[in-house]
Amino acid sequence: MNATKFKKKKWNVHKLEFVSSINELLLRITKSSKEKMRILDKLLGKKQLDFPPKPKWKPNLPIDHTEIVEKTKYYTGEKLQFAVFEFGTVVFFTSKVETIEESAKSVLNKIYNSHPDMKPTAMDDGNYLVEYSQPAFTIVFKDEIEKHWDYIEKNHQDGVCRDEVLINEQGQHNVFEKVGKICLFGRTKMFLDAQSPKIVRIFDLEK
Repeated sequence: MNATKFKKKKWNVHKLEFVSSINELLLRITKSSKEKMRILDKLLGKKQLDFPPKPKWKPNLPIDHTEIVEKTKYYTGEKLQFAVFEFGTVVFFTSKVETIEESAKSVLNKIYNSHPDMKPTAMDDGNYLVEYSQPAFTIVFKDEIEKHWDYIEKNHQDGVCRDEVLINEQGQHNVFEKVGKICLFGRTKMFLDAQSPKIVRIFDLEK
């Protein structure tokens, strides 16, 4: 990808790792979802566990699917298959797959049901890629940031999931500078796609 060199940031999600581990353990010792929730309530001191995690923020800004396709083709050199979801999430494939739609939904589901790690990459055109634990990203466009910065800044804390602890380079919890806010904005779109996956564009390689 044509990316400007950029120091990638790793966001730690300690509490979610703890919750995920407990979930895995309970799946082994009980088949009853009601019993599992009772144990989790007792362990975590909560009446309801929000897993997979979801942020409160649901951006309602317009999404240009054509521009997403064109930029993804540019970033990948038109050498990779990819799918674009309704809210802009792009899933790409480093090895050729036979069923792009089915494979893309599987990748997105893996992201949604694992730790929602994210890392930013500044591109040579001023856009940002918000990348995830699987081969997928969300493009946050330069003009999108410029036009809607007040909206992003006002709502970014609602992009943090329930019980999620994100630690910045200074060791602060859930305190974000500009790039962190951009990441949260982009990631919310991935969550929207994951909860209701609908593919709107597919790019396949010529046979």
